[in-house]
Parts: sequence; structure tokens; C-alpha cells
Amino acid sequence: MARRSNSFDFEPARDVVRPAGTACPLSSESGPLAGAPNPGRALLLRLEGRMRLFVAHGRDFDDDEVARVKALGQIYVDRSTKQWPDDFSADLLALAPVAECGACARRGDCPGAFRARGHDVFAEDEAAVRAILRGLAGRVLDVGAGDAPYAAELRPGAESGLLQYLAVDPDAQRLSLVRGRLPRAEIFVGSLDELGAERQFDHVLFLRSLNHLPDARRAVASACERLTPGGTLVLVDDGAFGLVRSAAQRARAQQGSGAFEHFRNDSSVDVRAHVAGLPLRLLEERPIRPGGSNQWLLRYQRE
Repeated sequence: MARRSNSFDFEPARDVVRPAGTACPLSSESGPLAGAPNPGRALLLRLEGRMRLFVAHGRDFDDDEVARVKALGQIYVDRSTKQWPDDFSADLLALAPVAECGACARRGDCPGAFRARGHDVFAEDEAAVRAILRGLAGRVLDVGAGDAPYAAELRPGAESGLLQYLAVDPDAQRLSLVRGRLPRAEIFVGSLDELGAERQFDHVLFLRSLNHLPDARRAVASACERLTPGGTLVLVDDGAFGLVRSAAQRARAQQGSGAFEHFRNDSSVDVRAHVAGLPLRLLEERPIRPGGSNQWLLRYQRE
């Protein structure tokens, strides 16, 4: 199964003059906007005294996928100076459609204008994940644990003995950092399938790891087999998103390895389909939605 990107770039094309307090100069025009023959793959960023047209030229995402990302409001300005943003709260600025575009007669042939939301859309979704993790007790299996980015939430339970934590990941180098963050952690270098099926757990976690696995249905089914009755399965991952980047940022990103880490960009809706038929009862869902981040959450209980 081929790997794929989880984001695409909007590249700067041209500026449209628009002084503050004036009507949109494009509202009286007709036909496709110059520089954006496919309005679904473009957007206008509202700036001081102008609007800047950005276009998604890459074909990693087809027109329907780009349209879905725009409809969900998952468009961000990359404000980092790094090759790739890795701290979304700090590195990404969420955009929202400009209200006046909703009633414009040109909605069908204009990309639409966006402006900064002005708040951290990731904070609320991350807080929900952290609250769940702080409440865990018993035997916990973390699949695709990496370097345990949520160690701060798990540490009090681990240190008190209320929580027994096992981190599973094929990357030994990243797992080597786990014990520094969770000294009582057990680590297993390998895949979930390689972990003995006789091991049973009260909670199984996939924290931004499910879309990195080649077969989501098999992974969830395997996790379900390892859950005790009444145990919980927590699934958290990211959906696809668009990045508004300058030419310099895009050039810097292209100097990287270009290796894709994801097999899919499944949403919570997609994963619910993978879970269908398994002995799991849905307790909670936080889907990707306009006004929120590109992170979703599902929490199930083993029946």
C-alpha cells in the first residue's frame, strides 16, 4: 500500500488590491478569477490593503479532497521557519472564511477569501485527549508510542503504581526516550502483531499512529483482542490539511527528504467504518469540524 502526504500547499500567485473598508473588488467581476481557473483549488488571504491569491498546484490531493479540506476549515498559515511544522499550536495559524463571501453571488466561481481565526484551535481538542489520559488506571498499551509525547499525563499514574504502561513501536531510537520520561515504562520494539496475543490490557491507545499503519481494520481488531471486557480503546489522529506558504517556505520544505509517513488520512467517520462489526461500543467522538483543529478522537468500550 502506497504512502501519501497528509497535507498540501497553497502557493502565492498574485495580489488583488483592496483598501480597508472597501467592497470586494472581485464581487462585480464575472468569470473565473485570473490565476485561479479552478477556484476549488485556490483561496484569497485577506491582508492589510490587499488580498493575496494562493493556489494548490500539487496533485497529491484530488479536487474533491481539497474541497473537503476547505469545507472543514482545515486551512492554516505556516508561520514557522522550520522545514516542517511539528508544533501545530505554535507553528500553524488557522484560517476561517470571510463572512461576506457567504452571501456573494460569485461563490461558484471565486475561491473565497479567508482571514486568521485569532485563537488556538488545537488547544481544546488536545485538552480532551489529555483529560482522558490523566484518568487512566490499570494496564495500558500504547501502540505506535514513539517517544511518548503524552508522558506528562501518564506519569502520575505510573509513578503511583495505578497504571502499568507498555509502549510499542518499531522505532527503537524513539522508544529509547520513553524510559527517560516514564521510568517505570515497559517497552517493546516491534509491531502490535508481534506482541503476544495472550497479553491483556485495560486500555489500548492509538495516539496519532493509526494512519501510519498499513491496515487500520486489522490493527483495531488486534487491539480489540487484547482488551479486557469493559476496557477502553482510544483512537486519536489527524485529518488532511492545507498549508498557506510563502515561496521561501515551500522551497525550504522541498529540500527535505520528502518521505511520506501516512498510509491514509482517515477521519473519525472513516475509522468508525473500520470498527464496524467489532465488539466495541462507542463512548465518545470528537470529529474534525469547522472551527476546530484537524485532530479527531474516538473512544470505545470493549463489550
